[in-house]
Amino acid sequence: MKPGLIKGAMFLRRNIIALIASYGILQYMLPRLFYAGLTAEGTANAGALLAASPLAHYGLPLIIYAAFVAQSLFSNDFRKNFERREMINEIKKMSEECHVNARNLKKKLELNAQQRLTNMMQETDEIVQSFLSGDKNPLKVRVVQQSLKLTAAYIKLADMFRVRAFASDGDKISQLARRINSNAGNMNNARDPAIANEIRRVIEADERMIESLKNERLELERIDARLQYMESTIGMLKYNIISNLESDDILNTLENDVHEASALNSVLADRYDERREESRMRL
Repeated sequence: MKPGLIKGAMFLRRNIIALIASYGILQYMLPRLFYAGLTAEGTANAGALLAASPLAHYGLPLIIYAAFVAQSLFSNDFRKNFERREMINEIKKMSEECHVNARNLKKKLELNAQQRLTNMMQETDEIVQSFLSGDKNPLKVRVVQQSLKLTAAYIKLADMFRVRAFASDGDKISQLARRINSNAGNMNNARDPAIANEIRRVIEADERMIESLKNERLELERIDARLQYMESTIGMLKYNIISNLESDDILNTLENDVHEASALNSVLADRYDERREESRMRL
């Protein structure tokens, strides 16, 4: 049995009231039972001794409370309500985590990227609010959960795009091309073969750098295309959730999108770390 379920039963308002009420009633009744149980000779019989014992004062309320808790644990209605509350709390927690990460990222983004992130969060909020105020069937629950996972993946991917775009200097290719042209002239005019060979090595290194930067640009374009696709997906999901058009097909597609986004984030993070390590080794 889940610890959370037991905790929920222990702190259920009905059971807490039962504990307090039973303790209060027994504290009122037991002294009267004790005096009623005194014999004419002034000695206490078994009932009076029981009424005066700590077990009666503290144990009986706990036994009554434990009985109420046990009844709750085996109640289907309690289990369903508990699972429903847990599910809603999980969705709220996921939503709050997305907001915290989005706020932290937004400070680092350019204006256009900030606006895109803001729109993404607004549409995600509309999905969550529509769910919280409407029907909570199992299919809609899974769609909303996957929507939040997709939004979380979007935030990570947008952060990766920011880091890599910042590291990829847009003017670097032009600078390298100018240096290659200049060094090509120097190499042709060099009289010393050793000097010409060194210049050739510089040119080859710059050409490799240009190729790497071009590949980086292409990858950034692919990342941006994926971000746009995720934005469109959340917009479509918002419409479907509000219009109650969710289906198994939508859920399957959404789950695939979440898996692909998570895998892409992992691959990009690994590639970025590898390139940083290669750059460090070259230095």
